[in-house]
Amino acid sequence: MADAQTADTTQQVTSQIPVASPSQKNPKRVAADKAIAEKRRQAREEQAKKIAEADEIMANERLRKAQEEARKAKEAVDPPVENVVTPVAAPASNLTTTQWLSIASIIVSLVAIYYKREEIVAKIKTPAKTPAKAPAKEPVLSAPKKSGIRPMD
Repeated sequence: MADAQTADTTQQVTSQIPVASPSQKNPKRVAADKAIAEKRRQAREEQAKKIAEADEIMANERLRKAQEEARKAKEAVDPPVENVVTPVAAPASNLTTTQWLSIASIIVSLVAIYYKREEIVAKIKTPAKTPAKAPAKEPVLSAPKKSGIRPMD
């Protein structure tokens, strides 16, 4: 017990200067903080309203799509009765641009052959004479050159 009493002999040092009251606040600052808090609260309320409106629009859109799909499914099961109209046969001369170009190229080719027919007949009737080929010289065989290090002379 004597040890416990000797341990308590040191005391804490405290300042003797009186402390001013820290609870005094700037009234302008307090008013500004309250105004800021009010603006934030209003902004949160506006945002919540906008989110609610967006959710409502999205729900309506989903409902409309579901109704559209249901209507399409019902039409697929019960196709509506339509007036049967006999289609009028289209004339056979309706050709596309590509088909017209193909026909034109065939006609041009035939005309070109007609005008060159004399040359073609002449070439077919008289075979072309080719000059006799001279016998090719046989290559001279030589030993391949040695590769590698050449001696210094």
